[in-house]
Amino acid sequence: MSKSPMNLEADEAAVAKRAARIRVALIAVAVLAIAGFAFAIFLAVKEEGEVERWDLFGEIRREMEPAQDPIWANPYGLYNTERLRYIAALEKFLDTKAKEVQDALEPQTRFMIAKIVADHLLANPGQLDMEKRSEFYAKGASQLAALRDDFPDFPLNWTRLSSEGFPSLTRQFLNWFEENEKWEKEHLLRPQDPDADVRVLFRTTRGDMLAGLYSELAPEWSQGFVERATNGFYDGTAFMLKEEIGDVAEPEEHYVVAGLAESRGNTTAFDTAAHQKASEARSRSGLLPAESRNRIPHDRGILAAWHDGSDQYDNAERFIISVRRSPRLDYEYSPTGKVLDEQGFESTRVLDRIFGGAVWREDEAVRSDTDLSGLLSYFQEPVEIIKVLVYKNGTLQSPTAALPSKAKIEDNERSLSTIKVDAFKAEPKTKPITGTSGGGDDEELPPLPPPLPGNDDDAGNGDEKKNGADGDK
Repeated sequence: MSKSPMNLEADEAAVAKRAARIRVALIAVAVLAIAGFAFAIFLAVKEEGEVERWDLFGEIRREMEPAQDPIWANPYGLYNTERLRYIAALEKFLDTKAKEVQDALEPQTRFMIAKIVADHLLANPGQLDMEKRSEFYAKGASQLAALRDDFPDFPLNWTRLSSEGFPSLTRQFLNWFEENEKWEKEHLLRPQDPDADVRVLFRTTRGDMLAGLYSELAPEWSQGFVERATNGFYDGTAFMLKEEIGDVAEPEEHYVVAGLAESRGNTTAFDTAAHQKASEARSRSGLLPAESRNRIPHDRGILAAWHDGSDQYDNAERFIISVRRSPRLDYEYSPTGKVLDEQGFESTRVLDRIFGGAVWREDEAVRSDTDLSGLLSYFQEPVEIIKVLVYKNGTLQSPTAALPSKAKIEDNERSLSTIKVDAFKAEPKTKPITGTSGGGDDEELPPLPPPLPGNDDDAGNGDEKKNGADGDK
C-alpha cells in the first residue's frame, strides 16, 4: 500500500531532521576532539614551559650564586659586583618568567632575592651610606612581604608545624630586615668632626700635619696623648712602617704607624729610665678601653689608637693614621682624632708624602731573605717627627713634666696662628739602589736599619720574623 504524498513528506522531513542531528553530533564530536587535542598540546607546552623556566632558574643559580657562604668568604665585600649582578638577574627573571608559572617558582625566586640582599648587607660592614643600605633593606623586605601575602601555602609561611604563636620563617626573616635597619640607623658608624678646641701639630721632615682629637668620644686616650705630646714623648720618634692591603676598587686597610719611643734613633738620645717612667700607666693597667671603637669609621685621615692584631685592647702610646678609607679597621681600632686641612696646613698632602716613602719590601735583597721578612713593611727612610705640639684654642700648651727628648720651642710656635708652616720639611733621601748595574758589577746594598728593641706588639720580632711575616698583625 503506497503512502500518501503527505506521509512521504513527513518521512522525508524526519529523515532530514535525523541527518541534521547526526551532522551536529559529528561536528560537536569533532570540535570536542580538536579542543581536547589542543588542550593536551596546551598542557604539554605549559608543562614544558614550566620545566624550561625552572631549568633557567637553576642555570642562573649555578652560574651566578657564590660557591661559598659570602658572609664567611667575603667579610669585606670582595664579591660585590658579582652579587649585584646576581640580584639583578633574579629580579629580571622574576618579572619576565617566574610570575607566569602557577607553582613554587615565583615564591622561590622572591626568597632567593631576599637572601642575596641580606648577604650583601652583612658582607659590607664598611658601606656606611645609610640611604644606600636602606634601599637594599626595602628591596629585601618587599620580596618577603609579597611572599607572605600572596603565597600562604609556601613552606616558609607554615606555622602548623611550630609551637602555637611562633612566627613563620618568612615573618622572622622580615623581622630581621626591619629590626636590623632600625638598629643601623641609630648605631651605624658615622663620620664626625673632632672637637674644635684642641689641635695637635705634627712637625715632620715631610711637612706639618695638623689634627684634631675626639676628646669626648675617646677621653682616656686623648688625655694621655696630650700629656705625652706636651712633655715631648713623641719628639724625635718616627713614622716607621706602613700597611697597604687592597686597591682602589676594594680598599681594606692603608695606614702609617708611629708612636714607638724606640724608633727615636740617633737624632735624640733615648733615655730609657725617663721614658719608662712616662709609660708606667701602660705598664700597670696595660691597655685602654675601646672608647670610640664602635662610633667612627676609619676614613682618610683618621688617627686611631694602635693595638696588636692578637689583642683587642688599645695601646696607650702608639697610633696609626689612615691614608685611605680602611674598612677592615672599623670596629677593631679606636679612632681618636682626624688629620685636618685648615688654617693654611695641607695636612693630607703631607700624609700622602709620608705614605709614599719606600719600604723594605721594595728591596730585593730584603724581600728574598726570610730572616729579614719582618722588616718588609718598615720604611727604608723613616719620616722623623721633629716635635709634636698641642694647642688649646690656638695657644701652645706647656709641658707638665718635660722629658729629656722634649724639643726646643721656637717663638713662632707659641701660637698656632704664627707658625712657619713646613719649617722642618726636607727632601727625602735618594732611594737606596739594589740589585746589579747595567754593566753587571755588583752595587753596594744600603745598610739595614738596626733591629728594634723587643716589644710584645711590635712587627717583625720573635716568631713572626722566622716565619716570614709581612706585617704587624
